[in-house]
Amino acid sequence: MKFDKKHRPQTLNDVIFADVDVKQTLNEYANNQRDKHLLLYGPKGTGKSVSAQLVLKERMGVNWQAGLGDPWNAAAYQAKYDSFEPALKQWNLQHSMGSDMGCSVFDELDQFTLPMQHKLRAFIDQCEIGTIIATTNNLHLIDGPLKDRFRPLFVEYPSVEQWVPRVVSVMEAESIPITAAQAAGLLKGFEGSGRKLDDWMEDLVFRLKRFMTQVTTPPTQPCAQTINGSGK
Repeated sequence: MKFDKKHRPQTLNDVIFADVDVKQTLNEYANNQRDKHLLLYGPKGTGKSVSAQLVLKERMGVNWQAGLGDPWNAAAYQAKYDSFEPALKQWNLQHSMGSDMGCSVFDELDQFTLPMQHKLRAFIDQCEIGTIIATTNNLHLIDGPLKDRFRPLFVEYPSVEQWVPRVVSVMEAESIPITAAQAAGLLKGFEGSGRKLDDWMEDLVFRLKRFMTQVTTPPTQPCAQTINGSGK
């Protein structure tokens, strides 16, 4: 299994957020306390997509099962569909499984063309039995009236200090226990996204495991000839 898939967050509590208010808002959506359509925006690799999918999963609770809430990429969706009937079908299926409100995730919402964004706005206005959670790295490319239908929530990069618990957790899962202080030291100089952090941790795991193997491997025993001189 790929390293990033193996250590993918399983709940919202596993996701590291820079802002506690962002985490609180997402938890309120996950607990079905908020229903206005949600638009997560910010730089790449801040956990927007995985957070959107986890919110949907936790909203559905015991009704969750694979296939009930698969996310859509906007560009791929538009290449296949010219309406939002599939989203409505997804909501109706979720209702039939016991959910109070339907929910769909659309990644990279800005990749919808302007006419498709207009169709989404009309769909939102006509159908009130579900919530859309969308993500974008380019908020400025979202049509203004469509943007007004969403609650925009800015998601930014966590600080190095905020990444420490994730590093500790992943290292422990790889059977490399380290302290928070050691993790902070290893993170010194790191900058970038969660995706870059996954690559960084994967490299670190391989280096440490190679080192541990070298330390624990016993030296090769010299042959009899070396010991006795002549070998006789």
